[in-house]
Amino acid sequence: MFLRNLLFMLLILQPFIDKLARKAGWSINIFNELLSIGVFIAFIIVLLHRKRLNSLALLMFGFIGYCCLLVLYRGVYPLGFFQVVIYSQFFFYFFYFLTLSNTEKNETILSFKKIMTVFVYVIAFIGVFEALDHTTFRNYMGVHSVKRGINYFYLISFFGSGPSLAIFITIFVAIWHYCHYALQQTIKKKHILTLVLAILLGVFSFSRKEVFFIFIFLVFFPYPSRNQLNKWLKRLIFFTTMFTGLIVYYLAFFASANTVAFNKDYVRYKIVSKSAEIYADHFPWGSGPGTWGSRVSLWTRDIYERYNIGRDLLGWQETNPHGPIYDAFLFSLFTEIGIGIVILFLFIYKIIGASTITADAYGRFVKNFLIIFLLALGMFAPMFTNNFGFVIMAFSAMMIANVSIFKFKKWYA
Repeated sequence: MFLRNLLFMLLILQPFIDKLARKAGWSINIFNELLSIGVFIAFIIVLLHRKRLNSLALLMFGFIGYCCLLVLYRGVYPLGFFQVVIYSQFFFYFFYFLTLSNTEKNETILSFKKIMTVFVYVIAFIGVFEALDHTTFRNYMGVHSVKRGINYFYLISFFGSGPSLAIFITIFVAIWHYCHYALQQTIKKKHILTLVLAILLGVFSFSRKEVFFIFIFLVFFPYPSRNQLNKWLKRLIFFTTMFTGLIVYYLAFFASANTVAFNKDYVRYKIVSKSAEIYADHFPWGSGPGTWGSRVSLWTRDIYERYNIGRDLLGWQETNPHGPIYDAFLFSLFTEIGIGIVILFLFIYKIIGASTITADAYGRFVKNFLIIFLLALGMFAPMFTNNFGFVIMAFSAMMIANVSIFKFKKWYA
């Protein structure tokens, strides 16, 4: 349990460690990969001990095999193989945590929730200093300000990013509900106060997508009620109140950002358009891992030079690995692996259809919400290759009781 808790804390702290590495002048950051190697070794040890592997792993092997063949076919080796390893990391987290017993899964989730609770209070504590002088704090973190929030004030905490903070809060809200409803942990006043504090911190990150998903979760979570009429009446009032607040929130604090987002020259539209152009030239298999919009692609440069990709897509610095080129991740992933993305979507489909340990509406809702959240944010960020994607994969695996590639529920069939 200690090693799992340590792994979880390091995953949460990964953005901060990344910032420290940059301040120290390290040009290459392989912290996530080192953690993933540790998880992979743990998975192999468990596998050798139990000598049994879930049939869903066939999709993992199929995805890795397809990507490796594509690397050879497109001639993008050896760096292309490194990108395949990067794409495979989220499988490692899922299958390692899936190997735990049901008791271990529940204990681990409860332990992770305690860790997340501590981080919520750490974020609130840091938030006080941000509110006093957010400019100095961002300069220390090496983060430039963007046009959002209240006179450019928005929380970034040790994550160094408002969206990253909000993603953490969204996951916390989901896990809080799973622990208190699916695992039936007693709800005390301090737990409610922590949840409210977390939601407020998420709101003050001024991150549109993530705050919207927190709103969706709270509105549609299947809270218990003895009377169905009262249940839906309360939900309607709650929905109306929150929807009104959300509209005011977006109009009041995102006027500039909304204007940019609905402009035809918006950088994400350009990336999606360019992704379609590149894929059309590499139909149907894709351009190959590590060629477009991925981490390794920023080292190879071939596609960027051939299609005359400029700074407007690559970021403020042409070599910046965190530029807007990542802003349409699933689109760029599809461009790289083509029809191979069907394997990934089948894997996700099977997770959504998997039965949960608690076998109730609460567990199913939280599990499926996390997966949909992962997919939705994957349109705007590399969620399948970053620390939060790994956290979601771990939680999803620990909520699942049984999943098989060969079994389909009747309502799915």
